[in-house]
Amino acid sequence: MTTQELNQAYEYFTQPNVQTYIEAEVANSSLNRFERDYAEYTGNQPLPIDTNSKPYFVLGPEANKWGIELRIYFTEDNIPEFLDTLSTSNTRPGYEIYDRRINNNELINYLFSRGFTLG
Repeated sequence: MTTQELNQAYEYFTQPNVQTYIEAEVANSSLNRFERDYAEYTGNQPLPIDTNSKPYFVLGPEANKWGIELRIYFTEDNIPEFLDTLSTSNTRPGYEIYDRRINNNELINYLFSRGFTLG
């Protein structure tokens, strides 16, 4: 994403009428990297203590998952075209109030660096 797109995304997600929710799903093998990066991006904001429920899932070594997956759920309101292209309709149970979802670590890490946190 370009710097301009990242800034535009930040402006969009900080609009009062756009509700957001960020969660992380982290493979056990990537936990140290995620904790370090999250602390750096957020200025040492604490992570949730519970790693088995929203918004922070640390998967056991047996999970068929590698790396870090960050997701932002949001309510759609005049979404910029590039975000519409990145997003998908949200149909996940338990997240019904959010219309759309984006899985994009670059975008979400940028949002962390601008004040967003998990949850």
